[in-house]
Amino acid sequence: MTAYREEGRFVVRIDLSADFGDDYEGDDDGYAWLERWKETVRPRLVAAVFDALRTDPAFKAVAAPRGASPEEEIEIAVTLRI
Repeated sequence: MTAYREEGRFVVRIDLSADFGDDYEGDDDGYAWLERWKETVRPRLVAAVFDALRTDPAFKAVAAPRGASPEEEIEIAVTLRI
């Protein structure tokens, strides 16, 4: 049984946007720029975060979804192994 627990938080927030010229005709392309980011950059970013967390074996990192859409957010629970 745990007698004491300490907690902390570290947040990395990435706000995405795309700028278009005067000839832009709306989002008929289904937000192709955002889909491109989701398919190419996001998986590499998540993998890099987990790779970095694994460099110290004293910490255990697992995905910990808490109700947010996994399309928009990933939450990771990091625990010190004692």
